[in-house]
Formats: sequence, C-alpha cells, structure tokens
Amino acid sequence: MAAPHLSPFVDTGSLVFLSGQIAFDQGGAITGDAATQTRRCLQRLENVLHDAGLTLSQVVKCTIWLRHESDFAAFNDAYALYFGAHKPARSTVISGLALPDALVEIEAIASRGV
Repeated sequence: MAAPHLSPFVDTGSLVFLSGQIAFDQGGAITGDAATQTRRCLQRLENVLHDAGLTLSQVVKCTIWLRHESDFAAFNDAYALYFGAHKPARSTVISGLALPDALVEIEAIASRGV
C-alpha cells in the first residue's frame, strides 16, 4: 500500500492542524485493545506536536473515531490519563476506520495562543 497523501501537520501561524493518528507500533503493526491503541495514538500525536514546537497542553480540539461503541470507556480513561487536568474540546464518533486493525483514530487542533 502506498503511503497516505497527507501532511503530519499544517501550521497556519496561530493554529496547527494535526492529521489523524493511528496506533502503529514501531514495527508498523496495529495491535492492542482500545486503551493501548489510544495511548499509542496520543504518543504519536505528542510526537507530531513536538515536531511543530507544541505540547499537548496547547491542544484545543480533538476529534476521535472509535470502531466500537463498547470501547468508549476504555478509550476515555486512557485519554483522560494522557491529558490530565487539560480538557480540550472533543468530538467522538463511532465509525468504520480505513485500516482493519485500527480501533481508534485521533486528530487534533492546537493553538500557539494557549
């Protein structure tokens, strides 16, 4: 499969839009339950933020796609641990995902003004 045609992030100056992150491990596989995949997605998101000169504390909005509604609690618990007291706006959608082993995808918008 060809690499997706996208940028990891687009920086508009005040806002930075981050592409959706899937829970690929270091070997390129997608494994684990929803909590594991959530943590891996957020780690990948944190790495992209770092490349843009930002941190998780500057995330103002996340959009989440979950394959299964039954995974919401496990996702939410892992997400809350990662963000701590910081609570970005968030939308969560139950949907099919482009890759069959993906249970979670997370995209974000960050602000340099936060």
